[in-house]
Amino acid sequence: MLLASALTAAAFIVLHSLGVLGTLPLWLLMSMFVATAAVTQVALRLWGTDPTDRQLWALLGVQVMTVTLIIYAIGWGPTLAIGYAFVVAGLLEEIGSRVWRPALVWTFVGITLGQLTIAFGWVHSYVSAPDVHGLAALSALGVGFVVHLLGTKTAEQERIEAELRASELELRASEANARQLFFDNPQPMWVYDARTLAFLEVNEAAIHHYGYSREEFRDRLISDVHPHDEAERLLAELGIQGSEMQRSGVWRHQLKDGRRIDVEVNSHQLPFLGREAVLVAIQDVTQRNTLEAELRHQAFHDSLTELPNRALFADRVDHAMRQRRSEHTTAVLLIDLDAFKTVNDSLGHTVGDRLLVDVAARLQSALRSADTAARLGGDEFAILLERLATPNAACETAQRLIDALEAPFFIAGKEIFIHASAGLTYAGTHGESADELLRNADAAMYRAKSQGKGCYRVYEAEMHFAAVARLETETDLRRALQEDEFVVQYQPIVSLAENRVVSLEALVRWQHPTRGLVPPNDFIPIAEENGLIVEIGRQVLAKACRDTRVWQNRHPRQRLTIAVNLSTRQLADPDLVSDVVEILRETGLHPGDLTLEITETALMNDPEVAIARLHELKAAGVRLAIDDFGTGYSSLGSLQRLPVDTLKIDKTFVDRVARGTESAGVVHALIRLASTLQLDIVAEGVEHDDQVRRLVELGCDQIQGFCFSQPLAPGGIEDLLHQGDAGTNTYENVTTAPDGTQRVRDISHG
Repeated sequence: MLLASALTAAAFIVLHSLGVLGTLPLWLLMSMFVATAAVTQVALRLWGTDPTDRQLWALLGVQVMTVTLIIYAIGWGPTLAIGYAFVVAGLLEEIGSRVWRPALVWTFVGITLGQLTIAFGWVHSYVSAPDVHGLAALSALGVGFVVHLLGTKTAEQERIEAELRASELELRASEANARQLFFDNPQPMWVYDARTLAFLEVNEAAIHHYGYSREEFRDRLISDVHPHDEAERLLAELGIQGSEMQRSGVWRHQLKDGRRIDVEVNSHQLPFLGREAVLVAIQDVTQRNTLEAELRHQAFHDSLTELPNRALFADRVDHAMRQRRSEHTTAVLLIDLDAFKTVNDSLGHTVGDRLLVDVAARLQSALRSADTAARLGGDEFAILLERLATPNAACETAQRLIDALEAPFFIAGKEIFIHASAGLTYAGTHGESADELLRNADAAMYRAKSQGKGCYRVYEAEMHFAAVARLETETDLRRALQEDEFVVQYQPIVSLAENRVVSLEALVRWQHPTRGLVPPNDFIPIAEENGLIVEIGRQVLAKACRDTRVWQNRHPRQRLTIAVNLSTRQLADPDLVSDVVEILRETGLHPGDLTLEITETALMNDPEVAIARLHELKAAGVRLAIDDFGTGYSSLGSLQRLPVDTLKIDKTFVDRVARGTESAGVVHALIRLASTLQLDIVAEGVEHDDQVRRLVELGCDQIQGFCFSQPLAPGGIEDLLHQGDAGTNTYENVTTAPDGTQRVRDISHG
């Protein structure tokens, strides 16, 4: 700055000596120069650094006016107007593009004021008027153009520089974010050398997940985290891909502690520290794969027994059919547990589930490794038998499985006996698909159940039609419950001592809309198996109690009671006692006038639960009878534990009571047993006069059977009771003549 001022002062002296520096004295010019330089410096110090808009206008005003003062004082005015451009250029460089607009205004002001001083003759001008004014105008335009050009160029340069700075900042921020994203990412990530496969950098998540330190990673190759059996495949894949290092895939990685995990790898190539490198992001999918495997297993396996389910069994059957050879036999066996619902109802579903698990284990232990056991649902199991030498081998397997289930199961401190029925069907002969084979095996299984249970049957074509009929019957049964199609008939029970009808046994019949009156043997077994018997029994009990109460009111002298059968399912029903009590309350029948009959078989399914249920019924005031006594397995000890009032001798003993001493001896023993236990005794199925006479001789209390009357509709019972009121039906045989009229014959004296 001092050097520039000194050179300017020297130039002034030289130019003044040449007479080209105006008319003012040199000392005055030098004083003006020094003063303007000082003012300019002061202004720059005050407002030259990041000035406000006002400060910028003041600074430019000082700068432009000092230039105007000097160039017009030395007489060259507009000729040296370029000086303005130099001043503005300097300020543009120092302050920026903000300068050019106020500088342009001050330049025009300065030239205008300078021209006024010439016009008024205050200063000398080497260019005479009016040329000097024209020159001033041209100079103003020229300087204005230069200032505008410099200003806009500076503004554009500032914009470019700002964008460059912003880009640089953004790049730095992006790099910082990328590094932050890499190092702080919760997902394991690393960078490795694309040529040497050495680790270059790893993030904290990888260090934590894999168990290696950062230094241990850097001392290894990426193949070191792969199990040995996958390392070769990795190297081969990397070799094939070459420079196109951008891929995703599923791999197995090995942690530092030796554990192996399933991972999904996503990677792409990038430069890193001057090397060709690969950035890898790792996602551990071990838990997801485990869950997916579990879901696949659950989709095709029974959750309780872990056996294959129906879907997997069908797939294996279809596969076996495709692989089947003519010299081998393929068969499907369907096994159903007999009376399993009784176990569930009496001991609870927890015990039932444990029983199913034990049954599954026992079935598997009795099969070959090539065979497939599956649980289809409930208590139903299916067996696929492949590559059998002969069809008879399938029959042997069926019997072996049934025998395997004969041994008792010990669950929750209880000894449980369970039996199974099975249906067998042969592939090719009886069907080509899993659905056909299962359908046919199911038909054969139901045939086994209908023929005594605890056995197997081989499918025959006619079984399919029986199965269809059975399905139709089951469907009709459900409709029959809704439409109230079940009717009750009553068979009289006669007292031999009092020579009169003392009770009735309620017997259910089905009044089918198209088949007519359906006998109980055609629908009771089906209702027992599917559980509908519980609701049917509830309806029968309600009707019987209601009818009996009506007859008691109409015929009080008869002192009539009613007997109703209970099925195995009903006895196991936890709501039985409450249902009985509610029906008695609704109908008004005295509890002592109701006898509930239970078979010995029903008692043997679960003796403890059955006995407890009987005691609850007894506590409610009803009477109890054992039906078909003598055909089951009741011992004297178990009989003494039962709160029963009546024994009913089974028809099989009554049929032979008049023909041989052996049967008569059995009946006599049963009568004496009942007498000893102070129980009533009833002989069932009495059909002939000689049977009546023999039963009288043996001391039987009561009889029931066609000898006296077939089961009658409520109207027939009403007629019979009217005869009793009139004293005309004292132990008489009521039969039906060919013309449909009733015929009564006195048989009390033979």
